[in-house]
Amino acid sequence: MLAAERPAPRLTRLAAWLKGDEESAPVAAAAAAATAPAPGGGIAEFRRAADRETIARIAQFLCDHDLTPTEDNLLFARRYVVGDDRRLGEAVDARVRDGQRITASFLDGLANGSGADRLRPEALAEFADMLNASLAEGFRTISRSCDSARDYGVALGNEALNVAADPQAAIERLVALTAAAVERTQDLAERLDATRRETGRLRSRLQAARRAAEEDHLTGLPNRRSFDARLHARPAEADKPARCVALCDIDDFKRINDQHGHDTGDRVLKLVARHLKLALGSDVLVARHGGEEFACLFEGHTLHAARHALDGAREALGERRFVDQSTGVCIGRITFSAGIAPVEAEPREAMRTADAALYAAKRAGKDRVMVVAGQPSG
Repeated sequence: MLAAERPAPRLTRLAAWLKGDEESAPVAAAAAAATAPAPGGGIAEFRRAADRETIARIAQFLCDHDLTPTEDNLLFARRYVVGDDRRLGEAVDARVRDGQRITASFLDGLANGSGADRLRPEALAEFADMLNASLAEGFRTISRSCDSARDYGVALGNEALNVAADPQAAIERLVALTAAAVERTQDLAERLDATRRETGRLRSRLQAARRAAEEDHLTGLPNRRSFDARLHARPAEADKPARCVALCDIDDFKRINDQHGHDTGDRVLKLVARHLKLALGSDVLVARHGGEEFACLFEGHTLHAARHALDGAREALGERRFVDQSTGVCIGRITFSAGIAPVEAEPREAMRTADAALYAAKRAGKDRVMVVAGQPSG
């Protein structure tokens, strides 16, 4: 954990018990006493035995995958062990079969609905088809309502012609017509309301799927697909603002993963993502471009202004010192290198130029922002 993140004391004790630490023996003993089967307990004894088995399987899951026993990981482990989340179970089993680790970032992805089943093009098409069908049903209901109102108007007109001949009978028929019309109207209103609710639900699911397809599940930033779409959107020539792109890469990120573990590496990614977003402000698009690399799109910034802002963010991050509070081990400084370039005629060329500048910054010693030679920064 970084910064102020820390497990609650009760959660820490529970984690120690689950992992069987020696210092947690009193806790384990108390738990065992609380769940010990009573003589002749019958169903109660069976339930306690099942609970003990579930707890043991949860602990084994955490240990097998070297997962920090945070509250979220404990909940995920329970859902997997108990089997009350089919999607989670299938995703974990598939990953284990492929010989891959179950990491915190992988579980974060499942929690944010970024599983492949939710992002498949056919899933999005299915949502769209269901939404269209719901809208079509709403139009049919409205059409039936219009037909019913027209029929009622014709019937009223016909009965008005008969009032003089037999007023009592005409009034009775009018009352019956009105009652039938009210009943049809209520039925149609209920159908229309149901269609409206279903349409709203489907629209929300479609919007959530689209957001998931454009969001990085670990950092919450826009992903590369979303960034590229924004970068290649061409503003009107009349009010075309100055634009710049930057590529930022965390320095020595492999060392962080190797020395502190991938869970800590994931927290470093989230920390840098949050820092860049806050330091650069809402008028700069910050996205995760892949791995430990972030992309920034400065709109309405000259190259000099964009470089100055990014350099300020780099300096502010480099002034801090970090400790992995889940282990107490010092991480030290976290820095990044960056390359920046103006976006002129061709966005792809700007990205290539920024990438070249990034590698120049790495070769020059890291922890710096550079513009490639021949590109003025003023």
